[in-house]
Amino acid sequence: MTTALMTLPEFARYIGIATPTLARAFCCRGSLAGVPLPQALDDAPLTQRHWLRDDVRQFDHAYKRVQAMQQRNAG
Repeated sequence: MTTALMTLPEFARYIGIATPTLARAFCCRGSLAGVPLPQALDDAPLTQRHWLRDDVRQFDHAYKRVQAMQQRNAG
């Protein structure tokens, strides 16, 4: 059974990017490729925060759509 919460490394692995890249996106922009990052459930240090798996899944779908559009426009 999978947990409904994800840590930063699990979030990064789920969307297929490096953990430091995701951490920088949270700290610097609050978005990745123009897609707003989901809010964490807690106001802890970044490495101790948790995100709802469903929020991460929805973000991943939006992020993948943006990536696909960017690839189509570049080609």
